[in-house]
Amino acid sequence: MGKLPEITSGVTYNNIQQLQHSRRIGNTSSNAHPVNTADAVRSVPADRLRKITVKSNVLALGLLIGNAAVEADITDNLSFQLPVYYSALNYFTSTVKFRTFAVQPELRWNFTRPNGLFVGAHFGLAYFNLAADGNWRIQTHDGNKPLIGGGLSVGYRLPISKDKRWNVEFVLGAGAYRFHYDKFYNEPNGALAGSVKCTYVGLDNAGVSFSYSFDLGRGRRQ
Repeated sequence: MGKLPEITSGVTYNNIQQLQHSRRIGNTSSNAHPVNTADAVRSVPADRLRKITVKSNVLALGLLIGNAAVEADITDNLSFQLPVYYSALNYFTSTVKFRTFAVQPELRWNFTRPNGLFVGAHFGLAYFNLAADGNWRIQTHDGNKPLIGGGLSVGYRLPISKDKRWNVEFVLGAGAYRFHYDKFYNEPNGALAGSVKCTYVGLDNAGVSFSYSFDLGRGRRQ
């Protein structure tokens, strides 16, 4: 039997495989959608940026107690607030007064942000000098043993501007505190009548506050 003629076209099996593979790559590339890098890197929505908020409680201002608070976001849901209250005034007479210096730092869990329901756990410390035009005036024992305790609070925050930076906040809280105070006759230079130690359990926080929020840095990227 004679020898079969050799294929001399220069096209081998390997050449055919390479050509088919190149065509598959070409078709895949032509049908693929271009990657938009602008869509791939997106900033966090403005209402999810971490914020720092300054506020004042108008109920305390109504009692002529100056106050201010700062609240800073720690995570999307967790925040820390530090309010400070101060008053050194008499209410038009020396026998009626609510003098105080108080702080009530609070850790808050916000169920929705930037507005909505929140709960908090707080610590409280206060120096005081109180009189209600009755027979007695009470003040911090020796001027250096403040009221100390803590409690829980619940509140709700509502926006009052289109950009949601201005808000009104309603909060109510209760706790337990250890009192140690001196009791004086409520008259000019009234004499000391005694010293009292007791524990208070009840309302420790009531507020209607107006606030303004600032973005705390630039948003994270995802």
